[in-house]
Amino acid sequence: MTTFPFARRRHGRALPLVLLVVFAGMLAAGALPRLAQSRAREREREQVSAAPTVFTETVRNDTTSTPLELPGSVSGLHETPIFARANGFVRTLRVDIGSVVRTGDTLLVLDMPEVREQALQAAAVVEQTEASAALARATLKRWQQLAQQGVVTPQELDERQAQANVTEANLRAARANVANVREVLRFGALTAPFSGVVTSRTVDLGALVVAGAAATARPLLTLVQTDTLRVMLNVPQSAAARVRRGMSARVLVRDAGDSAVTGTVVRTAGAIDATTRTLLTEVHVPNRSRKLLPGMYAQVQFAVPSTGASLRIPAIALIVRGDGTQVARVKDNEVELVPVTLGRDFGTTLEVLDGVQAGDALIVNPPESLSNGLRVRAVARGTGKAPAKS
Repeated sequence: MTTFPFARRRHGRALPLVLLVVFAGMLAAGALPRLAQSRAREREREQVSAAPTVFTETVRNDTTSTPLELPGSVSGLHETPIFARANGFVRTLRVDIGSVVRTGDTLLVLDMPEVREQALQAAAVVEQTEASAALARATLKRWQQLAQQGVVTPQELDERQAQANVTEANLRAARANVANVREVLRFGALTAPFSGVVTSRTVDLGALVVAGAAATARPLLTLVQTDTLRVMLNVPQSAAARVRRGMSARVLVRDAGDSAVTGTVVRTAGAIDATTRTLLTEVHVPNRSRKLLPGMYAQVQFAVPSTGASLRIPAIALIVRGDGTQVARVKDNEVELVPVTLGRDFGTTLEVLDGVQAGDALIVNPPESLSNGLRVRAVARGTGKAPAKS
C-alpha cells in the first residue's frame, strides 16, 4: 500500500511534460505552413524584381549572294531575213520551214533571164571596145613613127594619144560591167550566211521575186541560228552594278521542262534606260539539242554577289507598332528601342538601311512589355551565353 502514493506522484509530474510537448507540436504545425508561404512569397518577389532573360542575335554585314530572278525573251543568236539581189523567178527551192542548213548551203536558185541578156550584151560591148582599143593603139604607134620623122605636129600626136587613152578607159569600164553582171548572176543562188534553221518561207516555185529589201518587200526566207540562243532581259537598277560580263545564269523555260540551262552574261547595254530604270542584259545559252525555241518566255536566275555594304537582321527581331517599325537593341544590359528603315525582304532575314550598325545585339521574338531602359539578361541565341558588351 505504500507504493500507490508514489505512483500517483510520478503521474502528476509527467502530465505537464506531455501537455508541453502537445502544445509545441501544435505550435509547430501552425507555424510551418506560414513559414513556407512566407518563403514562397519571398521567392516570387525576387523573381519579379530580377531582370528578365532575352535572346539576341547580332546585326551582320550582308556577304551572301542575293538570288535574283527576272523574266527574259529567247531569240536566236543570229536572225536574218533573206532577200534577192535581182529580179527573177524561183527556179529551185531547196529548203522549207524547219530545214536545218549549214553555212554556204544553197537555199534557193533564181532564174534571171533579164540579167543573162545583160551579161551577153556586156560581153559584146567588151568585144567592141577591145577592137576599138586595138585600132587606137595601132594608130598611135604609126603617128609616133611619123612624129619622129617630123611629118606630123606634136598637137596631132597628142590628139591620137588622147584617143588611145579614151578607148583603153572604155575597155576597162566594159570589163568592169561584165564583172558586175556576173556578180549579179552569182546572187541568183541564195546561200545560207550562217548555220541555222529556216523559220519562214514566203515564196514558191515559179514565183516572181523583186530585188531589194524595201519597206514593202517581204523576205523570201528567214534564217535563225538556234544552236546558241540569246536571252534578253532588263536588270533593275538596284542590281545593275553587280551584273557583269562572264557571270553565270540559270535559264529556265517551264514549257520545255523543269531543268534549267546554264548560260553566260556576254554583254550589257552599259547604261541605265531612263524610262524603265533597268539595264538591258544579254545572256547566251547553248542549245545544241534545240530543246529551247526562239520566241519562248524564260526565267533567268542570277546569284548576284553582295557588296557587303548593306546589313541584315533576323526577321523575328522586328517590332511593328503604331509609331513605326523598330527593333530592340541591348546595350549595357538595357533595352533601347530603335526605329529602322528596311530594304529588301529575304524571308528569314531583312535588309536594314538605317538605324543599326554591324555588331549590334537585337532581341529576337521581343515581348510586348519591352520598353526603353528596361534591364534584361541577354543571352546570345543558340549559345546560351551572354553576348559581348557593345
